[in-house]
Amino acid sequence: MRSKLTRAGLGEAFINVALCILYGAFAYSHVLSFARHHRASVILIVCIEALFAVFFLVRRPAKAASLDATACVSTAVGTFLPLLLRPTADPQDFLAAQLVQAVGAASSVAGVLSLNRSLGLLPANRGIRAAGAYRLVRHPLYASYLVTQLGYLASNLSAWNSAAIAVGFAAQLVRIRSEERLLSVDPAYLAYTTRTRWRLVPFVY
Repeated sequence: MRSKLTRAGLGEAFINVALCILYGAFAYSHVLSFARHHRASVILIVCIEALFAVFFLVRRPAKAASLDATACVSTAVGTFLPLLLRPTADPQDFLAAQLVQAVGAASSVAGVLSLNRSLGLLPANRGIRAAGAYRLVRHPLYASYLVTQLGYLASNLSAWNSAAIAVGFAAQLVRIRSEERLLSVDPAYLAYTTRTRWRLVPFVY
């Protein structure tokens, strides 16, 4: 039994380090981008990716996790499809769009800090978080992603980007259902849902 636990621990440590390196690389690429284009929203993205890198390295072990096909596919699509967003040939760098992206990125920073060591990708219970951004809605990170992506779309409007955001958002909705189905067996989460009713947008959903 001890050897199995050791292998499982090593496997989880490998995944955590790999995710740390991946998000650290994203952060570094945005540092290079900021050196070329001095945009405040890019600095916020660096902060987000760096926080992801740190918290993936020190996150808590999961008490329970969902590895079914629906959870895996929706997580992969919702997480990585936005990486396929592309600037248009003639981007319209509207100030309002940059402000929306900055608000979304700042909200993501708040969400990551609130989630802290409970950060994860696949649906899992790493401890129920109910403070900070999680007092407003149950999935503040997904809400902030959508805000950021809509700001990006306003400056880079194309059929490709529109489809990528729409499909990615649909995957996040499936992901939310998978997460809540897993977490609902925890009495602490059920108590949390009675206090924080809305999933993404207060008074809407």
